[in-house]
Amino acid sequence: MPLPRHMLTNDGLVVLAKAGVGDGFLVDLIKHKRTLFDTSADALALLARHGLSEKVMRAVVEKQEEVQLRKPRLTVSPVGQAMGELEEGEAILVQPPGPRRLFRSEPERWYKITMR
Repeated sequence: MPLPRHMLTNDGLVVLAKAGVGDGFLVDLIKHKRTLFDTSADALALLARHGLSEKVMRAVVEKQEEVQLRKPRLTVSPVGQAMGELEEGEAILVQPPGPRRLFRSEPERWYKITMR
């Protein structure tokens, strides 16, 4: 399953570094963007071979550890009707189990479940 386009990964860092983006900006992106990094020894060695500095690699390791320690927050909120397109991994819409409507005048209820 492909990752969302706005998720910063090891490959994204390599692309940005090859484009000439400096260490300071890369570290800022790592700190402030949604990320999913591979911090295995092989993956970090690959980043080094592509010319990423130790400063950037430290930021990658720190961010990935922070992400792994963070507890996911789940929110459930009712919505009036099924929404159009949702970004993958962002939210899902579900209907509660049981009869769709108790009364004809009662609208269908959908619930948006989001995990961050």
